[in-house]
Amino acid sequence: MSETGDLRIEVLHIDEEVVVVNKPGGLLVHRSRESADRRFLLQELGGQLGRILYPVHRLDRAASGAIAFAFSSDAARRLHANLAADDAIKEYIALVRGETPEAGESTRPLTDKSGVRKPARTTFERIALFSRCSLLRVRISTGRRHQIRRHLSHLRHQLIGDTSHGKGRINQFFRDNYGLPRLCLHAARIDIRHPSGEGRLDVRAPLSADLREFLRRLPDVDPLLVAEL
Repeated sequence: MSETGDLRIEVLHIDEEVVVVNKPGGLLVHRSRESADRRFLLQELGGQLGRILYPVHRLDRAASGAIAFAFSSDAARRLHANLAADDAIKEYIALVRGETPEAGESTRPLTDKSGVRKPARTTFERIALFSRCSLLRVRISTGRRHQIRRHLSHLRHQLIGDTSHGKGRINQFFRDNYGLPRLCLHAARIDIRHPSGEGRLDVRAPLSADLREFLRRLPDVDPLLVAEL
């Protein structure tokens, strides 16, 4: 991603209270003391829409996909609560090493930055097997930092492209041979109660172009499957 080039954020849904966009991989959601980046999704999208935005939840810098922002502090409070509710659906597409079971879960507690252990739950179902990897549809019932990456690493099915919890040798193989661009994690769907209290907000984000092209280059992948993601 160029530091000076134009960046157009794909808007998936917009109304009076909320906007949901398809975040590009490699773009931080908002400013961080830990990063020297000059561009952030919050800044870019606010400029694109000409609106003040209120962040509600996180998405890893290296990940892509659906992320929501509110247009007011009150809508942000309600949206945040709805994202944490039991009926919220937060669905991801992930490519991991090895052959996973057809379905599985992890409820291993995860520590936060302060070292406090907190409950966490991740479930998955396998979509396909190829190149000694499993393509998964993953859902999280909690929102701990790097939850999917940490849970799947603990299950010994590390995400392809994960430089923090993954396998460097495997990542290098996919970079050298198939042009792996980054972490293979994409937020594919958000389905929650609308902050207005009327109906649901159900938004799907098509798989990002860089991950789609990477998957198409793998020798034994089904191109029809990739086209449907």
